[in-house]
Amino acid sequence: MRWKTVRTVLAKELRETLRDRRTLFMMLVIPTLLYPCMLVLAEQLTLLGQRRLGAEPARVAVAGAEPALVRFLDADSAIRVLTGDHASVAAVRAGEVEAAVILAPATGGTASREARILFDASQDKSQRAQRVTYDRLEEWGDTLLAGRLRQAGLPPGFARPLAVADSSVATAEETGGYALGRFLPVILVLMTLLGTFYPAIDLAAGEKERGTLETLLTAAVPAREIVAGKFAAVALIGILAAVANLASMLLTFQSGVFRFAKAANLSFTLPLDTAALVLLALIPLAVLFSALFLGIAVRAQSFKEAQNALTPAQLAATLPMLVVTLPGIDFTPALAMVPVMGVGMFLRELMAGRATLLPSILALVSSAVYAAAALAFAARAFGREEVLFGGGSGEEKRVTGGWRERVASWRAGRRDVPLPAAALTFIAGIALLYFHLGTRLQASLGEKGLLASQWLLLALPAVAFAAMGPYDARRTLAIHPPRPRALLAAALIALGGIPVGWVIVWLQMQMFEGGTESLGYLQQLLTATSSSRALWLFLLAAVTPAVCEELVFRGVLLQSLRREMRPLHAVIVSAAIFGAFHLSFETALRFLPTMWIGLLMGFVVWRTRSLFASMLMHCLNNGFVVLLLWQPAVQRFAITEHGISWVAVLVGCVLLAAGLWLLPRDPRPRPPADGRPVDGGNGVAERSSAI
Repeated sequence: MRWKTVRTVLAKELRETLRDRRTLFMMLVIPTLLYPCMLVLAEQLTLLGQRRLGAEPARVAVAGAEPALVRFLDADSAIRVLTGDHASVAAVRAGEVEAAVILAPATGGTASREARILFDASQDKSQRAQRVTYDRLEEWGDTLLAGRLRQAGLPPGFARPLAVADSSVATAEETGGYALGRFLPVILVLMTLLGTFYPAIDLAAGEKERGTLETLLTAAVPAREIVAGKFAAVALIGILAAVANLASMLLTFQSGVFRFAKAANLSFTLPLDTAALVLLALIPLAVLFSALFLGIAVRAQSFKEAQNALTPAQLAATLPMLVVTLPGIDFTPALAMVPVMGVGMFLRELMAGRATLLPSILALVSSAVYAAAALAFAARAFGREEVLFGGGSGEEKRVTGGWRERVASWRAGRRDVPLPAAALTFIAGIALLYFHLGTRLQASLGEKGLLASQWLLLALPAVAFAAMGPYDARRTLAIHPPRPRALLAAALIALGGIPVGWVIVWLQMQMFEGGTESLGYLQQLLTATSSSRALWLFLLAAVTPAVCEELVFRGVLLQSLRREMRPLHAVIVSAAIFGAFHLSFETALRFLPTMWIGLLMGFVVWRTRSLFASMLMHCLNNGFVVLLLWQPAVQRFAITEHGISWVAVLVGCVLLAAGLWLLPRDPRPRPPADGRPVDGGNGVAERSSAI
């Protein structure tokens, strides 16, 4: 790496970015100017809304109340009491009154009397009416209680033996730091992301569109030096954007213009050493975003196409930050290593003044590792001629005309397997279909609904997609007869991988401090009490997913990813998507074990080129779960009183090693497809030697 070249490219990119004053103004100047205006405006609008809500008394209808209570309620200037004719659900829903009080008949004596308040929770005025009416009724109840105590000759404290009061021990600075940590990390990460978003597009796809990238690449310098210069420019802009936003927001908060902060006894301060650590944490994040966005944007042919390609990555990077705002989520070592989220949690704890050492180090180190991986991803993209200049297998022929012409042209464009974009679109479609329609089928029909959703929403669309599109259905679905040795190897790998999956679950529970109770619903579903029930569960949970899910994930998805990825990368990506598909509302613990078995199955399909091998593995994996929950002898082998059986894990490792040893090692290279170069068996088109 010649740093002089890197500095030259960096200076060139920064100079061009600084010349684009409109982009610079929109990224750096506008946000920093907007914070004071937006926050002051938000506070003023909030105060205005509160004043408007309290400007008129709440109209409250009262039914069943004695005159004294009516007079008591009406004496409050915030309430205007109406007759009991309006004390109904219909009147509240129609807006004739904002709340209604219906009192049960008085029974006399010392018995309690129910007073129900009807209000509309979807209306601000109705919610306010409920609050003021509730408080007033509480005061009336206290008055009645005081009268009863006087009649009984008891002191006022008799009905309240314990008076509870609270007082926060946190200082105003600590409370302000806690409040800052709930939202400022989200804003900083978002601004860092946005600060790198458009420069990455402009320095990659923008240069392609302007035709200047070819000129740059004709220079006799390695591609990695060009990538390093570009990514340094993008990362620097992202960090500057984050710094500008952080400074503007802190100055705004510390200006003392917020009445809410004064009323709540909050002090928004950030010590210099804390601010320095915040900036230190943002550096690997800016590098990660810069390299990732550059690597994606350079694959696009235009600015608009790059925007479309980066939008999913932007969403994927943004959504984990929502966890930072949630209460009750601790900064654990496991969360510290989650991309983006780890840095966000670190910033939150740092601002609150309680960042612990180990998770903080893990967050910074893992972010640096992810940034290095993203940089390698970007460098690899810049090293491929078909990516830089088009003509790769990822391009679709652009067709104009109506949908009939487009469908006809799509079917006429014969290719052996789908493009990754087409396959991912297909996967997204059936995932949505399975989520919305499959869950309804399972909720209404139970196990029969699960069976129907697998065959109708997974298997049938996969077969139709491969057979009706312009593809070779056998190659798209990897329908090839496996050799007996391959099947034996697949079976050994599946049986050996099961105990290793237990270890993954055990490690997850250690890190997330969770128990197996979150998997209780699955245990209840798969527990057999008879032979006939076990056979049904074997069909439902083992055979059916083995066929249906394999057609989708190791068939359509994995085969299409192998068009443009190295086989191992395609296996990892398909396994991750397979794991994400199995996430549920009950637990996220299934992701890693499912991804693990997905990795094994994808690896076997790569080496055997046969979907039947992964179907066998899937069936064995799920069938073993049914057997484990059914047969006590299997449970005694797999589980001890202290947890998983490490003897079983050891046996599994031996089986796994034996299966991998038996697996074919020299897969036959694919014949040329769609006119693209032969990949030599590694799934990657030949690289340019000119760059």
